[in-house]
Parts: sequence; structure tokens; C-alpha cells
Amino acid sequence: MIPALRFFGLLLVATACAFVSGRAMAADPERVFIDARQEAYVVFQGVDADTHPAAIQEMESYATLEGVSLVSWDDFRERVAEFIAKAVVKNEYPNGGLPLGLLAVLKAKAGRPVAVTWNGGIAASFFDFQYAVETLETYRTDAARYEEERAGAGDPFDPAVLLPRLLGG
Repeated sequence: MIPALRFFGLLLVATACAFVSGRAMAADPERVFIDARQEAYVVFQGVDADTHPAAIQEMESYATLEGVSLVSWDDFRERVAEFIAKAVVKNEYPNGGLPLGLLAVLKAKAGRPVAVTWNGGIAASFFDFQYAVETLETYRTDAARYEEERAGAGDPFDPAVLLPRLLGG
């Protein structure tokens, strides 16, 4: 099965299970915190109504820095592809379902930072973030070596693999 289709199938099943069980799906976040100060990845974090006011105040103060913003959920949802495109140097996952997947993760896991990497993948841990920095450096200094290493190392950034894991699948 095509990985992106597997992801959307999982999302459909999760939605149906929530409906049948009588549980409501997570409410839309109110805003999205975006930190684009690192070239290798851009961090996105949903900010919901339950976020502590002190945390919101801190995010608002960071949003005054260059490369950092706090946007409404509606604006982010309408322009998600644009926000993603700013992060991507070389899109290695053009059919990975990233825009819808990122929206789903930010909605289901508001408060949990997740990043889009320079190659169109997903980073969800400190080690992913560091690996994104290392792979971008390799790509910029020796693209052929990057391609060789990528072919042999597996692919920790593949949205079709990581997004379902982040959503509990």
C-alpha cells in the first residue's frame, strides 16, 4: 500500500473510532507557534485554550524575534502548504501527505512540538532535530555523499512512517 494512503486510512479509522465511541475529536488549537530560526527544520506547536497564560505570554514574547511567529489556527490551516514550503530545501517526500498530517498532529497533540525538516520530512525528538542539522550540512557540502548515506541509513524523517506514530498508530 502507498504509505500516504496508509496514513490517511489510519486517520479515517481514528476519526470513525472517536465517533462510534462517543468521544469528541480534539478541538482545534487556537494558534500555532512557529519557530523558523534553524535552517535545518521549522518547529510547529499547537496552542490550545488550556495553555497556561504564562506559556502564552512567553510564546508572544518569542514571536517578536526574527523567524518566530504565533499565528491563528485558521490562518495556519489555510496556509499550511506555504508554511511548510518555507522550511523545505529539497522535498524528498512530495506525496507524503505532510500538510494534512501536520494539521492532524497539531490538532491531536496540541502543545507537542513537531518539526518539518529541510528535506520535507518530520522531526519529533531532539535526536531528529540534530540529525536534520547534520544531514543538511552533509547535503550542502557533498550532495553525492548525502545521497549515498541516505540510501544506506534508513529514513527517520519519512512523514508516511512518522505521522501515524505521532497520532498513536
